Amino acid sequence: MRLIGKVVFLAAALVAAQSSLVPGQSAPAANASADNDEAAQLAALVKQQFGPTFKLPAKFPTPLITGDFDGDGVEDVAIVADSKEPIPDSFAFKYELADPYGAYFGFGNPAVSATFNATDPRYNHNILVIFGSGPEAWHAATPKAKFVIVNVPFDNITIGRILLKKGKPPIFVIRAVESEIMDSNVYYDAKKKKWHWEPGQTLE
Repeated sequence: MRLIGKVVFLAAALVAAQSSLVPGQSAPAANASADNDEAAQLAALVKQQFGPTFKLPAKFPTPLITGDFDGDGVEDVAIVADSKEPIPDSFAFKYELADPYGAYFGFGNPAVSATFNATDPRYNHNILVIFGSGPEAWHAATPKAKFVIVNVPFDNITIGRILLKKGKPPIFVIRAVESEIMDSNVYYDAKKKKWHWEPGQTLE
C-alpha cells in the first residue's frame, strides 16, 4: 500500500538513478531526461482526466501531492494546473468545479466565480483533485471522483493535517501556502460532499 500523505515530487525517481552512476559519469543529461519523462506523464494524465484546456505551470515548486483526502483509505492526488476556461469541459470529463475560497466569503457559485481572478497571479492556479478508486488508486482509468478547485490563493501546496472534531483523528488537507501572506487549508467533507477553505496552520 502506498504511504498515505507523502508528498510526491517530479524528481523523486532521480535519487536511484544518481546512486547508480559509475565514477566520472555525468548526471545532468540523464536527470533532465527523467524530469521530462515525469512531466510528460503528468501532463498526459491531466489531459486524459480533465481535458486539453489544463496545462501544467512551468517550474512550479510542488506540482502534485498525494493523500487520502476523502478518508476512504485509498490514495488521492492534488495537481496544480492552469486553465483560462475550466468550466466548458466539466461535463465531458465529468469533473466538479468547487470554489471553497469564494464560499468562505459568501461567493460560492463556481460557475460564476471561476473566471473572476483568471489574470491575478495569486489566484490563477487551479487545484485538480482525483479521488482514487481500487488498487490503482488515483492512477485508475475511472476515478471515484474528480474536482477542479478554483480561486484559492497560493504559490505552493503541501500536505497537511487538521483536527476538525474532538475525539476524531486528524484529516489530510491540501495546505495552500502563500509565502508572503499566510497559509490556509483546503479540505473535503465526505459527509456533505463539499470542499472547504479556511485560514490557519496545520499539524505538520
